[in-house]
Amino acid sequence: MSTSIITSLRKQLPSFYGEHLPDELRYRRADGQEVIVALDAATVDELAFAIQTANAESLALGRRRTALEDLHTEVRKRAARGADRIADVSWEG
Repeated sequence: MSTSIITSLRKQLPSFYGEHLPDELRYRRADGQEVIVALDAATVDELAFAIQTANAESLALGRRRTALEDLHTEVRKRAARGADRIADVSWEG
């Protein structure tokens, strides 16, 4: 992989997100197999597949975060505090 190409791409992106541009793209094929390809060797289609994969991961992370936030809200409503164990929270009533 050519780091000079990646460095150049990072500098040319029109936003401050350029520094987050990965050296490799990762995506899943239709059969579920993971594909990893160097960014400078990737096709435009592979870039799109990597975007779809990142989006799916982001959605899953958002759902997990929301579930944890909901649980936190519920245990606080039941007077649980910082050191209390989730398993010890009363779920009655």
